[in-house]
Amino acid sequence: MFDQLELTKGHTPDKGADSLGGTINLKSRSPLGMKEKRRVTYNFSSRLAPSFTQQIPLREAHRLHPLFNLSYQEVFRVPGGDRNLGIAANLFYSEHATGWFLTLRDFQNTVTTPAYVWDYRTADTYNPHVQASINMKVDYRLSPATKVSFNTIANDNDEKFRRRYETRAFTTQQVGTAGTAGILPGYTDRITRVRAAPGSVIDMISSGPRNVFVRMRNADLGVEHEFDRWQIDYKAAYNQSHVNRGSGKGGELTNRISGIGWILDRTESDLYPRFVQTEGPDFTDPANYRPNGFLLNSDNEHDREVTELHGNARYTLPLRHTVHLKGGFIWRENVAKDTDRSRRWSYIGTGPLPADRTIVTFDSLKTGRNIPQWQASDFISTREPANPSLWLEDLYFREQRKFIGNFDLSEKVTAGYLMTQGKIGATGFLAGVRTERTETAGNGRVRARVASTAAQQQADPVGSAQRDYAGNARANRGVYTKSFPSVHLNRDLTADLKARLSWSTSFGRPALNNILPNETANENNQTLTINNPGLLPQTAANWDATLEYYFEPVGSLSVAWFHKTIKDYIVTGINVGTVGSGTDNGFNGEYAGFTQLTTSNAGTAVVQGWELSYQQQFTFLPGLLKGLSVSANYTQLETHGDFGGNSVLTTDQVAGFIPRNANVTLAWRYGCFSSRLSANHTGEHITSYSAASAGRNLYRFRRTILNAGVAYQVRPTLTVTLDVSNLGNEPESFYRGIPDQMQRTNLPGTTLTMGINGRF
Repeated sequence: MFDQLELTKGHTPDKGADSLGGTINLKSRSPLGMKEKRRVTYNFSSRLAPSFTQQIPLREAHRLHPLFNLSYQEVFRVPGGDRNLGIAANLFYSEHATGWFLTLRDFQNTVTTPAYVWDYRTADTYNPHVQASINMKVDYRLSPATKVSFNTIANDNDEKFRRRYETRAFTTQQVGTAGTAGILPGYTDRITRVRAAPGSVIDMISSGPRNVFVRMRNADLGVEHEFDRWQIDYKAAYNQSHVNRGSGKGGELTNRISGIGWILDRTESDLYPRFVQTEGPDFTDPANYRPNGFLLNSDNEHDREVTELHGNARYTLPLRHTVHLKGGFIWRENVAKDTDRSRRWSYIGTGPLPADRTIVTFDSLKTGRNIPQWQASDFISTREPANPSLWLEDLYFREQRKFIGNFDLSEKVTAGYLMTQGKIGATGFLAGVRTERTETAGNGRVRARVASTAAQQQADPVGSAQRDYAGNARANRGVYTKSFPSVHLNRDLTADLKARLSWSTSFGRPALNNILPNETANENNQTLTINNPGLLPQTAANWDATLEYYFEPVGSLSVAWFHKTIKDYIVTGINVGTVGSGTDNGFNGEYAGFTQLTTSNAGTAVVQGWELSYQQQFTFLPGLLKGLSVSANYTQLETHGDFGGNSVLTTDQVAGFIPRNANVTLAWRYGCFSSRLSANHTGEHITSYSAASAGRNLYRFRRTILNAGVAYQVRPTLTVTLDVSNLGNEPESFYRGIPDQMQRTNLPGTTLTMGINGRF
């Protein structure tokens, strides 16, 4: 479908400015660009989770999944022209399954040792995807100066069997030998002993099958003109997507056993520690568990519509040097509507629910632990409990969803730009400004300040929901206008050495959920937390400088420096004044005198760093080595700023930025055979910062992923391939406070993809 992927680090006026980093533009492939009359290509592959790799049991039962792609392109002669009608069609079908093991822990809130573990969890998750799409593009050259293009895509993505089995053992964060204390004294860096206090429990959480059905339809019609010095294009596009998320014939259910004592011993293995019961009811006996909380069946719909109009015009000035003037506009409306029909039931039975002895988890295979598992889908059938006598529906929850689970929001963007671009001698330039106006609107309902009681909700669920929500409709509106100038220069210093310098401005839009009405009251503190529909975007001023050196044979080396100053950081919990009195105070006369807290723009940050990039083909080497080639890049950055707080934070305190990142790819080609080995390294970095407690800081360990692939060209029109992703099953791991306190590890598994691709 696509001919090029265009990456722009420094924003230009003719591209969207709504990104703090850069922009990516996917350029569609035109069938009119083919040399031949007809081209048909195909690719058939299979993804395999091989038996010699480490997989969870659910993934082992579903190892092989197909992938198929068929592409057809042809150019026709329509009366009045030659090769003036091009048609391209793509068919795509893919099955893809992911299965992973996850373990989570929560340690004592400290960065000193020893620290106890009060919350220990393991989970197996399996999620299969089926995706199918059809794309058709028609390009018609109406005249030598005019081309008309029509493009349409229909894409369906289904996830029908997502299941998750989670075991959670947790206790109170108190040390002692009596009362509610859950942690026994004498814990070490590796061993935590938990006493059988009332708060020492094990939850078995079953979820699934959770389903996601996505239906996306897109169509766009564009026209391009070339008249002497003018290039003009305009396009209309419409995108519609419908997402249904729900449990279908399944749901979520928790079975609990209380008053359990155990030992968690990480001495021999941190990833698979020994977990041994010391007291309380036998946790391997399903008869000792009872449902806890609700049997939940979710059913949500998300509808999205995006309508766009684009127009651009470029004029080449009648000068000795090549200089262009370009201007354009874009109008986009994004409309979203959500509906929630979720339901839940309380358990009113007296005995245990039957466990499913056929469920085998990855953790049980690794540790030998034999804790029972349940299937939530065994107890629900088509959105109703399989045995209604054991369950009582929360009817107020069902009625409540009709109000707070249904909302709509919209975002309208109107933008225009003007720029100039050209080259005078050895110096190229691009400069201009883009202005964007954003209008937002959100409609929903909030709860009344004095809600109905539990007794009222049970006796009259419909009436209680009406009283709590029907009279509390809210409509939020927001608008802001921003301009984004930019200047880009490049110069050929020598035939092989090029310099680039860019200054650009951009922004990051606030999340759309800020538009939705939301009121959370704290009666004790007399505060009212609300959404801020007038929230402004975060803005950035960006400097980028690059030196690029090109050498033979087929090689380049570049050094780049970048500097970003980010302002108007989005910060939560900002005091914006006191709620007034009277019925017109915006809250139906409620909450007079309450302090309003909301999300606001505050704070600044600076991000700067270096990028190194190198690539070369070693055709000058002798024999087999002449087929070698290598590419590598390395990024290093530093950050600092107040980020809306009262103190300056530095690189190791700023979440969302990766200080070190590197990629290396080594490829080799000989005759009909080719191969490659690539490595991606992500340095250790912080993902969540807590100013109040260093023990709550969350870091991700450094990670290096290896991917490999080989291909053999049987004949010019047929190639077979084999690719391996995550060759060493490299985990994704996090820690809190200090590296010895691993908070989460995810084992994603290794996948092989075998394929045949060709053309005729």
